[in-house]
Amino acid sequence: PHRIPHIVPLIALLVKQRMPFEPLRGPAGACRTASGARGGGPALWGISLSECKALCEASGACVAAQHASTPKKRGRVDMACELILAPARVSHTLPLANTVCLLKRAEPSPPALSQQRADSPPP
Repeated sequence: PHRIPHIVPLIALLVKQRMPFEPLRGPAGACRTASGARGGGPALWGISLSECKALCEASGACVAAQHASTPKKRGRVDMACELILAPARVSHTLPLANTVCLLKRAEPSPPALSQQRADSPPP
C-alpha cells in the first residue's frame, strides 16, 4: 500500500472547497468507467475523506475521488483514497459497503474577455 507523506493535512488546509464534489446517482460504492474498469491509481492508505477530496481538487487531472472506510477490530478504521484521473470518465458505481465515489464538478469557464468588457469603450 502507498502512504502519503505528512504533508496531506497541510494540503487539506490550504485547498479551499471552490470545486464541490457530488455523489453519482444510484447506490454508494466504488467508481467505475463505462467498461467497468476502475480508472484510478493505487490506493492511498490512511487518508480521510476530506484529505482525499483535497488531493483530488489539487490535481488538475483528477475527475473523481473514491474513499473507503473499513471498520476493523478494536474500533480501528482503515481508510483508503483512490483518485480517478483523466482521461477516465466515471459512469456508474459498483455497490460496495463503506465506499463513496464523488465526482469533481468542472470549474465554470470565465466569461470571454469581449463579454467582460462589453460596456467598455475600445482602447
